[in-house]
Amino acid sequence: MKANGESKAADKKEATEDTEQAAATSADKAKGPVQIEILDSNGKMVRKLKGPGKAGMNRVQWDLHYEPPRLVALRTAAPDNPHIWDEVRFRDKDSRPITHWGLDPAEVGPIVAPGKYTVRLTVNGKSYTQPLTILRDPNVPSSDAEIESSVRALLRIRDDITTTSDMVNQIEWMRKQLGDVQSMLTDEKTKGDLLKSVKDMDEKLQGVEFKLISRVEANSDDKYFVSAYKVYLNLLWLNGEVGSGAGDVAGGAAFAPTDTEMSLLQMIEKDLASAKADYQSLINKDIPAFNRSLAEHGVIPVTAVSPAPNVGAGGNR
Repeated sequence: MKANGESKAADKKEATEDTEQAAATSADKAKGPVQIEILDSNGKMVRKLKGPGKAGMNRVQWDLHYEPPRLVALRTAAPDNPHIWDEVRFRDKDSRPITHWGLDPAEVGPIVAPGKYTVRLTVNGKSYTQPLTILRDPNVPSSDAEIESSVRALLRIRDDITTTSDMVNQIEWMRKQLGDVQSMLTDEKTKGDLLKSVKDMDEKLQGVEFKLISRVEANSDDKYFVSAYKVYLNLLWLNGEVGSGAGDVAGGAAFAPTDTEMSLLQMIEKDLASAKADYQSLINKDIPAFNRSLAEHGVIPVTAVSPAPNVGAGGNR
């Protein structure tokens, strides 16, 4: 296994007998995909990869990035485009992303700092490990401390993006369910009050959602941006600014974040904390009371869905 961009380090590492055995086992007897994990010097998870485990030689490449953030997956109709699910790009899809020109490169985790790492290969319930050293780029003038400072800031931004996405995604799941309830109640004239309460709850959820993303961003139209960004896109663009770039932003992953960048992050995190407080109030107070009302009318309550495994950009590279 070689890490992209670090072939010198990889070439210095000869496979141990155990790792050779693991590779042979995965090729000949693997029952399903092979799991590969990158651990830092403290044993903390950096990245998870999957190998095919098919007969013959298998190779998996790691792009030296940490796990990417989870991203927003919209499931309700676009505010200004009720027919968005009929468009070719989203037809037969369960969800759609928030799109923006040049944003894809920012939807990744940070590049790891130089140092000692461990590759752990698990196949058929048995694990094998191999040490891995990531070398410094000799062309980077920054100190190790500056690079590590950059990684810490980027991990903080990544986790904020995931927190934001998890809230938006759960709100979208609940609003999707409310849409189904509204469709069911529309023709039942005797349940007009219940229908109104469903619409009111949808507005409450949308009010919190639009503190994290803007109404315009929810249209998934990267040619239509006429309002200020909210928490989600502000974090993603900051991830590109501090990290390895995005759009027309060059990035600065090899250098410590500036005071301005850290001040900006604190400002965004204040907005995130405010939205999170409103979200928790909805989940802990409003939704339970609303669900009791639904149950009294014989309607299945809405549920908040737990975050899915990491589905951000990046994958195996």
